[in-house]
Amino acid sequence: METLDDEVLIWQGHPSWRANVLWLLRWGALALVPLIFVAILDSNDIGTGLAIWQWVLVTIVLLGIVLVIDVVRRLATLYQVTTRRIRIRRGILSRHSQSTSIARLQGIDVDQSLFARLLGIGSVDFDTAGTEERAGDFRFVGVTEPHELVRQVEARLADVQEARIASQGGL
Repeated sequence: METLDDEVLIWQGHPSWRANVLWLLRWGALALVPLIFVAILDSNDIGTGLAIWQWVLVTIVLLGIVLVIDVVRRLATLYQVTTRRIRIRRGILSRHSQSTSIARLQGIDVDQSLFARLLGIGSVDFDTAGTEERAGDFRFVGVTEPHELVRQVEARLADVQEARIASQGGL
């Protein structure tokens, strides 16, 4: 995503792989089913028509597909915070972008379950002023070190507030 001439990138990132641990475990376990099935059949002297190494290859391919899907899903989401805006871009072939002025922020919330805290990830929810509920939904999901991101945004918000006060003549 391009920045404007007077805009500086403060933070940029994608969802962490750790945000998808449960998804990876679920689909990774499902990818192992062919190998487990063949091992059970082989232990009972029942043939499958394929050699064991072929079943291992099928399982490796399935695990590879699971990993590629995870990487593509995460890379398809880009979060950015600049000195002027908060932006979210989703998608590869078709894209959806959201952007709002950092001056419109009214609140920042961090959500971390116990599991997410153990993994060092969380979701950062930016509450914005004057928008419909769905249109104003700026949520960075699966962010590594979410409290550091909040600290950086709050520091920028303080700068915006000081500039606003100075432009109003120190009121």
